[in-house]
Amino acid sequence: MRVVVASTFVPFVEGGSQQIVGDLGDALRARGHEVDTVAIPTRSSWDVLLDEALAMRLLEVDRGSDVLIAIRPPSHALRHPNKRLWFIHHHRAAYDLWGTQWHDFPAGPEGLAVRDAVRRYDDLYLAEAQRIFTISRTVADRLQTFNGVDADVLYPPLGHPERFFWEEPEDYVFYPSRIVSHKRQLLAIEAASHLASDARIVIAGEPDSSGEAELLASVIRERRLERRVTLMPRWISESEKAELIARSLAVLYVPYDEDSCGYVTLEASHARKAVITCTDSGGVLELVRDGENGLVVDPNGPSVAAAIDRLRGDPKWATSLGARARDALAEKNASWDRVVDGLTS
Repeated sequence: MRVVVASTFVPFVEGGSQQIVGDLGDALRARGHEVDTVAIPTRSSWDVLLDEALAMRLLEVDRGSDVLIAIRPPSHALRHPNKRLWFIHHHRAAYDLWGTQWHDFPAGPEGLAVRDAVRRYDDLYLAEAQRIFTISRTVADRLQTFNGVDADVLYPPLGHPERFFWEEPEDYVFYPSRIVSHKRQLLAIEAASHLASDARIVIAGEPDSSGEAELLASVIRERRLERRVTLMPRWISESEKAELIARSLAVLYVPYDEDSCGYVTLEASHARKAVITCTDSGGVLELVRDGENGLVVDPNGPSVAAAIDRLRGDPKWATSLGARARDALAEKNASWDRVVDGLTS
């Protein structure tokens, strides 16, 4: 089968959407499909959303292909007689983030008009798809709530799970993620100021902007947390990330209402490390169960700190939680065979 995998990206911003596109392409080729990948740059800013959707509509990707698999919006606007979606999220500021601190639309009639137009074109383009899958139950529930669309869940596996391994835990928890406000690295720093044990927090990831990294660094300085928090504001290699996960006491992942389980959670589970997350962290909670394979706490500094202190005080318990994390991952039946069969059948 000749398959076009299409998605959008923001130039010079690395993230899970690029990883899922690359991994899916590799999985399709490994199973005998001919694959072409279409990666379309976008800004994803409220003031260009309608223009970007129109631009997608004008592209031709159906020539010579049997199926289109669209991933990151607005690639779902592309036309194809056999369009499948592996939908990773809406433009969330027009949906579940509307009215929150992460809402990027202006107040007043203009912002409301653009939001409503985004919702109308999503309804139109979603209805064109032959089949719709999502990367989590959380995203499937949003599609049902906002668009009245039923979708099946295909949990994305890691492309190279063998890269992740376990070593004896040291004194730090590790938070690897793109540095952006809704990933809440500030919450991790707040937790550091409440730690009672000698535990440390290591934060690593590429910032969305220089301002994001400068804010974190300034808070660390102001609170004199240099010995408690190590900030690595850059994209770390897969091998470096695997090493830091392997030697960690646990992995910290506390985003706000995450779309999926998160690559961070998958990587930690393959390395047999427990994950500390929050009660409002969305899709992460589809994998992490409190006291079984990780810890789920309220989204505030003292609660996150208390979870870290508990694991630091009992490293054997931390290790046992991590061992069960891999079992919980297996229960999700996340495999590339299942993903490819679902998207191409």
